[in-house]
Formats: sequence, C-alpha cells, structure tokens
Amino acid sequence: MKRAFGWVCGVVLALVTVFWCVTATADLALSAGIYGTPGKYKVGTCVDTSNSRRNSNYECDGHFTPDGGSAEDAVYVHLKHTGHDYPDGTEFDARQGIEPHTIQRVGFWGVVGELWQVSVCVAVLGCLAYQAIKPRGASRRRESHTRQRSRRQQVADWMVYVVVIAIPVGILSWMAMLAEPTP
Repeated sequence: MKRAFGWVCGVVLALVTVFWCVTATADLALSAGIYGTPGKYKVGTCVDTSNSRRNSNYECDGHFTPDGGSAEDAVYVHLKHTGHDYPDGTEFDARQGIEPHTIQRVGFWGVVGELWQVSVCVAVLGCLAYQAIKPRGASRRRESHTRQRSRRQQVADWMVYVVVIAIPVGILSWMAMLAEPTP
C-alpha cells in the first residue's frame, strides 16, 4: 500500500512538473528570441498586488510595440508576476508570443529570469526518474567490481548527473535574477 501511494504521488508530482516545465521552456525560448515578434514593451505603471509586507507581487500595465511599428500598432498588455517594480515609462526589449498577451523580456536578463524555472523542473524530473529507474535493492557497495553495471543502473546514474548539473544552474540563474538591475 505504501509503495502504491508513493507511485501515485510521484506520478502526480511528475505531471505537475512537466506542465510547469513546458510552460517555462516556452517562456525561455521566447526570451531567447527563438520565436515570437520582436519589439519594445513600455511600462505604464506597476502595482504591488500582495497584501504582505514581506513578499511582493508586481503586476504592470503597458504597451507592446512591434519593431518597425508605430504607436497605432501598440498592443495593451497586462504583465503578472514581473518580479520587479519597473519605474513608469521604462522600456525594454521584449518578444510577443503566439497569444497577444504573452510578452517576455529578451536578452540575458530575460533568459536568466526563465532559466531557473527550467532547471528546477529538470532537477525534480531527474530525481523522480532516478527513483523510478534504479534497480530495487541495488547498492554499489554490494556490486562486484568485476561485474558490469546493468543498463538500468547506468540510466539511473545518468539521472544523477542531470540533477547534479541542473541544481547549480538553477541556483546561479535564480541568484542572477535577484541581482538583476532594473532597466
């Protein structure tokens, strides 16, 4: 019963993480300039919608103007969870996704702002994959040094490497995002 509960919890966590990973990867690709319409986003006003003094949740109103477009081509966009209280009138390079209200900041800071989410997702999925793939009862101490490891154990070991790389990338990008200067 305990093992079945563990599998159910693992599957639910994996599904939630995969959804978050797909969303974060799409945002990362938009920030990296892989797809979307390039342009500029001009902040009209930002408001902290959090009732807590300790945590901030900034939402900004502004307009996105595609490159080569005029003021008539500007599209009103409401940004949620920006992470910054941009001063009124701030402009930054952005890309508009497939949906008109999807805007991501481009360049180094835009990529850094999305990379930590992808890294966390990869680390969580790597841990879950390791738990599902590793041979039951396998211990490296019990394995003979002359015996070759099983294919299953080799794949499980690769999941450990993925997690070991994803965690520092996520931590470093999150720290860089916190240190980001406001444009």
